[in-house]
Amino acid sequence: MAKYSDEIFDRVRESERETVLAIYHSMIGTPGCTWTFEYPDHREIASDLARESLYCMRNSEGKILGLISVDEDEAVARLPFWSREAKKPAELARLAVIQEYQNLGLARRLILSTMEILKQQSVDTVRYLVSPGNKRALSSYAKLDFKYRGKTFLYEQEWFLYEKKL
Repeated sequence: MAKYSDEIFDRVRESERETVLAIYHSMIGTPGCTWTFEYPDHREIASDLARESLYCMRNSEGKILGLISVDEDEAVARLPFWSREAKKPAELARLAVIQEYQNLGLARRLILSTMEILKQQSVDTVRYLVSPGNKRALSSYAKLDFKYRGKTFLYEQEWFLYEKKL
């Protein structure tokens, strides 16, 4: 069982690329996960690292327990479902928690910690897409009071869209 006080929210380091990829690959085939060996891959990791937008939660020994990215996806940004009041939105993406830390609230803590960073950057709204089949994610995110904004078909998948004003 995780001790929350021992967790450290941090940016992922350049030297941890392979660890990130291994965590992403460990999610493939889990219920509701739409990922493949082609996505996410080294390209997304490189982009996230270059933009300094890949975050993690570590244990006290420095091991990565979970990941989250702040993405810049123009196709997602252009979707017509988002609130028109958002002046500086950000998209949360590629959330992954290693198996032994799943169902312990780590995903929510990652989201909350990332939202705190985004507030400091004057972001006023956060958004994310989630697969309708990802029941765990839907349940977890519901506790964070995100607003459902509709559904769309993008990247050969159906997605539910959620948004929260900061």
